[in-house]
Amino acid sequence: MTNCCPLVSARVKRWFGTATACALLSALQPAQAWILTVTPGAKTIYLQVGTGSYTGGNYNAGGTPANNATINKVSVTVAAPVVGTGAAQAMTSDSGTSASFYDGFAVCNPPAQVYVGGWARLPAGSGTAVLTVTSPANLTSGVNTIPFSQISWTSTANGNTTPDVAAGTFNGGTVTLANIAAGTWVEDCHTFTYANTAIWPAGTYTGRATYSLSLP
Repeated sequence: MTNCCPLVSARVKRWFGTATACALLSALQPAQAWILTVTPGAKTIYLQVGTGSYTGGNYNAGGTPANNATINKVSVTVAAPVVGTGAAQAMTSDSGTSASFYDGFAVCNPPAQVYVGGWARLPAGSGTAVLTVTSPANLTSGVNTIPFSQISWTSTANGNTTPDVAAGTFNGGTVTLANIAAGTWVEDCHTFTYANTAIWPAGTYTGRATYSLSLP
């Protein structure tokens, strides 16, 4: 990592676009977002949604990314008296991931939040990776359906209230969440909500959203 100060209880942040000398950090303007850097190397991208894996420790200790086949779920059970009333329902996840593999910082607060992050690397020069999420039109329970657009999310992280990964709503298509410059690690936590604006037949409705990171 390229931060000029050792990490203790907080990370170096972007101060109106400029990270300056350590002695000045506490006197500058309010923080806007993390600056997490990745050193140049072989063309590589890494994406983590919920549970992920790193081997050999965190990135700042020399660790390297590993594959993880876990597919996490977010869910909610809507109590009968409030079904279809428009009272939004908070969803929870089966992911217990709170810490970033960048440096072990506790970024998220599970089960209410889901970690979403990734990085891009090139040997030299500039480039941009694009993070997206794609959903089908509907959640399904047998022949019954609920529009996937009933689910939305906010985006934040502990100590970083300006999202680097966008908030939004599933739309039955593809939503762009972030443009990640090569040499940069971006991460946030998504908090999902079910809108609950109509009454549909009783059932357990399921669907899968797919997150993708691409670097041309």
